[in-house]
This record gives sequence, structure tokens and C-alpha cells, in this order.
Amino acid sequence: MASRRVLLLVNPNSRRGASYLDRLLDLFATLDVEVVQPDGDGRPDFAKVIRELASRIDMVVVGGGDGSVHAALPGLLQTGLPLLVVPLGTANDLARALELPTDPLEAARLVVDGRQRRVDVGRVNGAPFVNVANMGVSVDIARALNGDLKRRFGVLAYAIAAWRALSRPRRFRAVIRLPGETLEVRSIQLAVGAGRNYGGGMVINEDARIDDGLLWLYSIAPRSFWQLVKDAFALRAGRHRDAERVTTRSAPWFEIRTRRPRTVTADGEIVTRTPIRLEILPQALLVVVPPDVGTEAASTG
Repeated sequence: MASRRVLLLVNPNSRRGASYLDRLLDLFATLDVEVVQPDGDGRPDFAKVIRELASRIDMVVVGGGDGSVHAALPGLLQTGLPLLVVPLGTANDLARALELPTDPLEAARLVVDGRQRRVDVGRVNGAPFVNVANMGVSVDIARALNGDLKRRFGVLAYAIAAWRALSRPRRFRAVIRLPGETLEVRSIQLAVGAGRNYGGGMVINEDARIDDGLLWLYSIAPRSFWQLVKDAFALRAGRHRDAERVTTRSAPWFEIRTRRPRTVTADGEIVTRTPIRLEILPQALLVVVPPDVGTEAASTG
């Protein structure tokens, strides 16, 4: 009898999903792990499948990128089942934050070798997310990141899409409420993170942790393209104090209004429009991490 029973959800449209499915099945067979898979072809509704099969499984294994994790998140939160991420996507930011092995088969072995820990989840207008909710330039980047661009260039696709979006950033005004304070900002990019990494290795804030019970906000004021280029390394590393005209805050919740409704993405997926309320769900998600990753190390990613 198998020692563990897992639901395997692989996004066939992820950058390496289809090519790794058989290898994952072979590996789990050698590890004496029973695999349950959804019926039918194509990509199923991950959250729905998790809810339907929850009583038959011990763990959910998602093979894909952050979009695949995002699709599974409502089912994971409802059932409380642990999640193991097998990084088969382009950015793999949650996998990076959890310090999972970059090799998909090494990561998959954690189904028997890993340990479980809890991390925070964000929520924007009721939609959960693990990494970052964005408006502004990042929405334009998400729209430019079509499947063909990611398949051809991998993580470099983010740089290509960012270059295109930053060449003509659109300005907007936002009113931000948080506990004890109200801010008015002019912005080209506003992001709120529940985790630490996003956008192919960017850091929401150098002080952010994936289990600190806080949301981390930054807003970049309008500036020239070359000013953005000059600050690019500081912004990528979350060192906002080293960049010019960047507003930062951390809080358990934010409310954001804009004069006109603006599209908001979460984990790279378009989910809602302003006005929005964002809140943190502390340690709401059970994840599997390497056994030698301590709480602090796993948080910093």
C-alpha cells in the first residue's frame, strides 16, 4: 500500500509542464507515492478539483508556475491541505521564496523528504494571492507576457515585457488608506505583497518575510525612463530607500481608490479593478519546504 496519496496538478501550458509529467509519475512510483489525477484533457479548474478530491488525498502537488499556484489557492485554503510546488513555470517566485530546489524532480522528492510550515496569503477584493497584487506598469507587463513570449525567452521574457511597458508608463493618482494613515500618491506602479518575490525574482521589500503577518506596499512616482533604469537594481532588490521618489508602507490591510477604475493583477493574473481592499491572512497556507530550511531562511527566500 502506498505510503502517501497526492493529487498531482500539472499545467500542460506551463513552460515545462507537459515534458515533465511522465517523469514525475515515474518518480512518485519509485517513492511509493500514489498519484491521483483529474479526469479529462487540458487544464482543469484546479481549485474545484482539490475540493472534490480532498477526502482522498494527503497533499496537493502543483507542477507549474505562480499562475498555477494561484489557480489552486482557493481550494487549498478551503480544505487546509498542504501544497508542494514543483517549479515548472517561468518565474517560480513562490518556489524561490520557499527555497525549493530549482530542479523539478529534486523538488518533487520533497513529497516524502520535506517538512511542512505555514506562510501568509494576501487577499484583494476577496481573491487570494501568494505573491503580489499590482496596478500600473506591472499590469501592462502581465498583458505583454503572452505564452509565446515566455516559451521563447523564459524568465528573460519579463525583462522584455518590462522594457516595453516602461518606455510608455501611464500615470495615475491613488488614495491609500491603512491603519492610522491616509496617503495620496501619483504613481506609475503600485504593488502590495503578501510574500517576498514576484516578477521573476524581484523583491517587494528587503524587509518583507513570507510569514510576518504583514502586507508590504510600494508606489513609484512618475519619472523618466532613464531614472527608472538608474534605480532598477535597487527596485529589483526591494531596497526602496536607495531609489528616488518611492513611497513604502507595511500594514495588515490597505484600501486603495483611484479616480478611474484600474485593472489589478495578483500573482500575474488579472483579478479585479479599483477600488480595492487588501488584507493579510496570517499563516493561512500550509506548504512543503526542504527539511534543512529553517523558519528564517524559508521566509527570506
